[in-house]
This record gives sequence, structure tokens and C-alpha cells, in this order.
Amino acid sequence: MFPEYINQLFYIVGEAVVLLAALVLILSIIVSMLVLYSFKTGNFFAARYMLLGIILLENVITSLFWIFRAEDCIVDDVGVRLRNYINNKKFLKVPYSMRFIFMPQCVRSTECPAKLTPDGIKCVNCGRCGVGEAKKYAEGLGYHFFIVPGSSFNKRIIKKYQPRAIVGVGCHMEIKEGLDLCHSYGIPARGVLLLKAGCVATTLDWEQFHETITEIE
Repeated sequence: MFPEYINQLFYIVGEAVVLLAALVLILSIIVSMLVLYSFKTGNFFAARYMLLGIILLENVITSLFWIFRAEDCIVDDVGVRLRNYINNKKFLKVPYSMRFIFMPQCVRSTECPAKLTPDGIKCVNCGRCGVGEAKKYAEGLGYHFFIVPGSSFNKRIIKKYQPRAIVGVGCHMEIKEGLDLCHSYGIPARGVLLLKAGCVATTLDWEQFHETITEIE
């Protein structure tokens, strides 16, 4: 038998754990409802607190979506939209000439003849995919356009050229990691999600991409 004060301590700790679990669950439900609201309407309520909730409670929120048979990719989608929304004002203040675009190599055609260089893959505008036209359009605005084979290239290019704003294209995980990387460097960024993810022959909504890079304050 434990002394009485030990039993009381266990009781207090047990109550605290139960209360904390209940608080986490309640907050997760609230954030989940806000995520669904934002996904359906495109509007955000208390955006920064909402994003913090998604970051801290992501595992619980995705579990709730799974339990109620909702697509948990909605959480990632809204998370990217939130980051874009929060970064928007600073991003728009940066002129085109100081904005960089990171395009993933997986968007290229499987027959792409472009070669890898220290600054990524150099597009030769062969016409086999939409990357060449996107690069021409973006560079016409003033952007610096890079086709990158991995996150290590992103870090290298950021350190080498020090962009003031970045547009990144990729899957949910790549965009989340990229936006977090940009945040660590203090660089406002926007993410554009692929329509179809994968290692090769991915697809992108080019119209959405053009709209994302064309905006200016």
C-alpha cells in the first residue's frame, strides 16, 4: 500500500491527464470544424490561431477526419491555403524580379531531354510538357525559374541567390516542408499543390499556377 499522500498525488495527476485529454479533444473538434468551413467557403477565421491549431493537433484532427470518413487530405489542403493567406501581404510587396519559382522535376515529361546542372534541371523548351511555356511566361514577368530534383537544391538556391519571395509547386508534404523552410529564412512564400502527386508524370493546374504567380500589390 502507498502512503495516503502518494495516492492523492496519483489521483491529482490522473485528473489532470483526463482534463488535458478532454481539452485536446475539444480544441481538435473546433479546429476540425474550422478546417471544413474554410475548405468549403475559402474563408478563414482567426487564421494564425487556426494554423497553430492544425500544426499542434494535426494527428488528432486527421484521426477525427478518418473516424467520420472525411478525406484527411483536406487538412493538408487547408493548411497550405492558410499559409498562403498569412504570407499574402508580404509576398505581394515583393517585385517580380525578386521572386523565385521552384518547380518539381516530376512535372516534366518522361521523355524530357533536359540535363541536371548545379542550379537544377535546365529546361530546353522541347514542348513535351507544360514546364517550358510556364518558364517562358514566368521569366517574362521577371521571375527566376528553377526546376529542382529535391529539397537540398531548394536550400542551396536560397542560400546562393537569397530570394525575397518564393512560389513552390509540389505535393502536400513537399509544400508543407517548403513553406516551413521559407518561414525559417523569413521569406514569404506561396504553395501550389499538384493535381496528381507521385515521382513521375505528375499533373498541375497550369491556370491556377499562372494566377498564383501573376498577382502583385
